[in-house]
Amino acid sequence: MSVQQVQVLALDPRTKILIWLLANVVVFTWTPAVFRVAVMLAYFGLFLLERKGKTLAGLLLVYLVIVAVQFWLLPLLPGSLATVFATVTYFILVFPCIAGGAYIIATTSVSQFMAALERLGAPRSFSITLAVTLRFLPALRQDFRHIRDAMALRRIRGLEQKLECVYVPMLMGVAQTAEELSESATSRGIEHPGKRSSWRPIGFHIQDAVVCLVFVGLCVGGICCKGGLP
Repeated sequence: MSVQQVQVLALDPRTKILIWLLANVVVFTWTPAVFRVAVMLAYFGLFLLERKGKTLAGLLLVYLVIVAVQFWLLPLLPGSLATVFATVTYFILVFPCIAGGAYIIATTSVSQFMAALERLGAPRSFSITLAVTLRFLPALRQDFRHIRDAMALRRIRGLEQKLECVYVPMLMGVAQTAEELSESATSRGIEHPGKRSSWRPIGFHIQDAVVCLVFVGLCVGGICCKGGLP
């Protein structure tokens, strides 16, 4: 598949935000379970179209673990311990929202986020905070991987030593990373008060309309079928 064909499958960031909001409506209006499962399956299909199989596999693994805890582990636990683990099963109810958030983060760059928020008229303080946060988390994950590789190279064993080797470098690295991101954003003119442009074009296409119609249909169908289906 060519790069142009892959781009045709990409959704507008505003569409991703809209369908995530619709997924929240389906979940928190307590629609029948079949509609919540349908929303989750729709997101799984979007992951496949965006070629995010690794992220999809991770979500499926988490979902299966939660299902296993609910149906196999909880019946074997005593009452007090089962009550503690029962809170984990609530993640099944909100899992479509989790899948939607993961889809937005995995398939949308920070530049596209900023361009979409600019089009939506979001406050500059909110968009800047979100952009810095989205840049910060991958940098933090990369630092943790470097520390983990260094510990493996030096053959560090024991929980106490590992905590010390992770905590101190991460604490110092967080401050340095935050300062570097702030300087990088300032040098790129993020504080400029005028209207910003983006080299990543965004816009609505036929695939955006199709996906929106699917999620709107699931939302309306779920609300209309409340009480009629389990």
